[in-house]
Amino acid sequence: MNTDIRIATSFKGHRKRKKLEKILGPSASGNLIDLWITVAQGNPEGKLVGWDEDDIAYSGNWDGDSKEFVNALIACKFLKESDAGCYEIHDWCDHQGYACKAKDRSEQAKKAAEVRWKEKRK
Repeated sequence: MNTDIRIATSFKGHRKRKKLEKILGPSASGNLIDLWITVAQGNPEGKLVGWDEDDIAYSGNWDGDSKEFVNALIACKFLKESDAGCYEIHDWCDHQGYACKAKDRSEQAKKAAEVRWKEKRK
C-alpha cells in the first residue's frame, strides 16, 4: 500500500484548484486531497472501477451533494469518465507515478524474495 502522494508546489496557485474552490468553496482543495490519498491507498492506478458518486464523495470527506462534488471535479478536470464507463483521476499516473506503479513494485519485490529464499534453501 502507498504511504504518500506527491503534490506539486504549483498546486497552491493552480487555476484548476482556484476554479474548484470557486465552485465548491475554499475547503474543496482539502476534499480533493483526501480523495487523492484514498485513491493512492486502494486504487494506485487511479481507476475507480465500481465507484459511484457517493463513493467518490465519501472518499473525499465531502459532506454536500455527491453529484455536485463529482461534477465539479469533472468540470475542473481533476476527474474524468473513462471509455470503460468508470471514473478515473485525470492524468493520475503522470502526477502520481510512484503510486501508479505500486502493484508492479510489489510483484517485483515478491519475485525477488522468492529467488532469495530459493537460494538460501540450496
